[in-house]
Amino acid sequence: MAYIPPWQRLCDCRCLVHHQQPRTTYTDPDCACTITCATQPLTLLADRWGCALFLDHGGDLWHVPAMANGTFDWAYAAEIDSRHDSYDASRTIEHLLRQAAHVLQASIN
Repeated sequence: MAYIPPWQRLCDCRCLVHHQQPRTTYTDPDCACTITCATQPLTLLADRWGCALFLDHGGDLWHVPAMANGTFDWAYAAEIDSRHDSYDASRTIEHLLRQAAHVLQASIN
């Protein structure tokens, strides 16, 4: 089976907005995708920051706030930019997630 990048996969987490659809944006209203949806790129749960951090299809770091019961508030997902309180730390995390993605990709090829 060939490797399919997350942003080209179909949603498999029963989200009413994305189920069996490609997920092209992360901030769709009423999105209920889980962090383990097939469309979700490499993800890091960041409990201390109250969010999950993930790489989008371009390799940029985003955050999505955590809610109760292991759900996430996708309406408030956003790319981490220089105005973010933890920007310096996020640059290191972004670099490490990119490295991990490259290692995982190389192991598949």
